[in-house]
Amino acid sequence: MRIEHLTLKVSGRSLYPLWDVSLRVEDNEVVAVLGESGGGKTSLAWAAVGRPLPGQEVVAGKVYFKGRDILNMPPAERRRIYFKELSLVPQNAPDTLHPTQTVARTLWEIYTAKNGKGEAREAVLPLLEELGLPEEVLRKYPHQLSGGQKQRVALLLALLNRPQLVVLDEPTSALDVLTQKKVKDLLGKINREHGTGILFFTHDVSLAFSLARRVVVLYGGQVVEELPAFKRESALHPYTRGLLASGPRIGDPPLSRRGIPGYALPLLAPPQACSFAARCPQARDVCRKEAPPLVKVGEGQVRCFAYAAGAQRGG
Repeated sequence: MRIEHLTLKVSGRSLYPLWDVSLRVEDNEVVAVLGESGGGKTSLAWAAVGRPLPGQEVVAGKVYFKGRDILNMPPAERRRIYFKELSLVPQNAPDTLHPTQTVARTLWEIYTAKNGKGEAREAVLPLLEELGLPEEVLRKYPHQLSGGQKQRVALLLALLNRPQLVVLDEPTSALDVLTQKKVKDLLGKINREHGTGILFFTHDVSLAFSLARRVVVLYGGQVVEELPAFKRESALHPYTRGLLASGPRIGDPPLSRRGIPGYALPLLAPPQACSFAARCPQARDVCRKEAPPLVKVGEGQVRCFAYAAGAQRGG
């Protein structure tokens, strides 16, 4: 998948959930999009599968999946690839389950719609075990399941037909710590053993850097940094470093972790300055007057004037 210079606007308003966002997911790769709430993660997740959120419109940019622009693909053709080649697990995944169907019925419909008549049970049972779900879940309706169980059922639906790419929006947000670990291990396993590409969106710094191969940091609807996950200690952008510093670590003194002061503002017009300048401890006059470019630095990219001089512009 390649997302190229994608800009989204709220219909009828000067509000831009995303501005000039580009990223890629190579075959068999795991990529994390990291950022706080309100940064544009959910808008990007839905646009990545060709379905911008209601009330949002594409102003510019393309989203290519297997070489085709999924944003301009006929709806019928787009439906044919869903769950078979491309799956989305939305942030409100538990609410997407059919309320009057058992889990088994929903699974059977998705499996047979993409594979024809066959034995869905053989595909379902191994996933149930790996997700820590008892077989009796298949006979239940959504209202009979806990929030964590519904979240895992939604993940099971997305993985059932072994798609080439799975897009997940906050995949572990509704789960307890032990189940989060199971989901993380399962995603890593399907990537290693089946070559499934994974693009996931999260505010969980630890999850992003431990599961992904590359991390894209999103702030105020813009990519502010992209870096290999193993380079976390070499993060450049002040926002990325602030996220890393805000998370707890074993051995830290009590109350030693600090959040980033202030809060993210919505992008109300094309950026005329650095969107992080008001919260940045290193901001200079130029940061408040001009929008920094995204430049290539080493193995990554960063949007910051501190690294712009003499660097190569990124994409």
